[in-house]
Amino acid sequence: MAIPSGSGTEVLRNFAIDSNSAAAAKVDFGGTTGTGSVRSSGNTSGVTAVPANVIITVLTVGITASASIASMYGTVDWQGGGTDVLVFKQYNLVDNTTFIFNDKLVLREGDIFKIYTSGLCDIWGSFIYQDWT
Repeated sequence: MAIPSGSGTEVLRNFAIDSNSAAAAKVDFGGTTGTGSVRSSGNTSGVTAVPANVIITVLTVGITASASIASMYGTVDWQGGGTDVLVFKQYNLVDNTTFIFNDKLVLREGDIFKIYTSGLCDIWGSFIYQDWT
């Protein structure tokens, strides 16, 4: 990651993963064009690793259960090296309830943000995309 030179953009964006079903899903950050779209269960598509010269600050993650689920958790694969570090975990989310993670999480070049669920749910969130290219 280059040190910011004072020129760049900062944009508020959102993401969604529809009907994630007992799977790991990677968050699509949409790249420099902001074309991220609603993704499906177990997503691996789109811009899942933070691009070079970009800083992403995750503001909020919401997980709404469509059926009772035993657990959910979020990890960051630091620099895409294959080692996941746990950033949040929640047990026993019942049908039609929502878990909110709203601690700020800063991601840098190569990081991959993944959300795991053990049952059917929708995942959504917002983030700041800072592009210093």
